[in-house]
Amino acid sequence: MPMVIFRQREQALYCYIAKLDLEAKVTAIEFDKHDHWGGRIELEGGRAYHVHPQVPRPVFPVSLRATRAAL
Repeated sequence: MPMVIFRQREQALYCYIAKLDLEAKVTAIEFDKHDHWGGRIELEGGRAYHVHPQVPRPVFPVSLRATRAAL
């Protein structure tokens, strides 16, 4: 499970995957509410990861464990 770092920049959320030295803009989040955040995270370029849902929504920047999501 790679560690990923989520950062908020202006109005966009970005994800940095340290193992791949890759930073990409988040294009979709399965659960994006104040009291429930996470699930399937889709990135620019087509990659998708799964982050265990967080309660409440984390304060960014935050480091979390992620797994590759199934297509």
